[in-house]
Amino acid sequence: MLVKRNAVLTASLIVLVLSFSFLAIASSQAANVCMPTIRNVDDTKQLMFSVPFIFGAGYHENTRLLNQSTRMEIYNFVKNNPGIHFRGICNSLGLSIGVAQYHLDLLTSAGLLSVYNDGRCKRFFESKIFTETDMKTISLLRHDTTRKILTDLLQSDSVFHKDLARRLGISSQALTWQMNRLRKTGLIEAVKEGMSVKYLLNEENAILLKQYLSLIG
Repeated sequence: MLVKRNAVLTASLIVLVLSFSFLAIASSQAANVCMPTIRNVDDTKQLMFSVPFIFGAGYHENTRLLNQSTRMEIYNFVKNNPGIHFRGICNSLGLSIGVAQYHLDLLTSAGLLSVYNDGRCKRFFESKIFTETDMKTISLLRHDTTRKILTDLLQSDSVFHKDLARRLGISSQALTWQMNRLRKTGLIEAVKEGMSVKYLLNEENAILLKQYLSLIG
């Protein structure tokens, strides 16, 4: 009877040991199954930090470009003088055509400056500040005669063609050419009174022109 009971106890002990061994193996395998997920998280983190963000990379590239003294001088000059033309940059900063062209090409390629061609020359603006209409209007105001015409109209409710020609000291034909160009932009209106023509600005354009004139001094 004692021998039988000892045999039962021995068998039970063996079963218990085997059960613990099985549980240990199962836990080890489960841990191994989870490890690839953890490793993938680490890999993802490593990939995330190894690939530069687009905007961050662009920012550092622009900063690097502006570390050059001549380039920074050109950029600041254009920023403070929107609509300045190529020759104006060369003459004002004392730069040769080749040097100015080289740096302006880099600044425009990097998206720091925008170029507007007014039909006569290229004019430069700080990027992402001005709309196409802004650049067109400011470019017009950069021409002396056009600026004088619009400034005169700002100071008057309206002005007759012959009076404006006399004030500007230009011929009637020359003024007609100027006014036809301005009418196409929508900046001015022409009203006939008998045999004469009168020019005026609407209120909205007057406000915009004041802002543009303050920008270019």
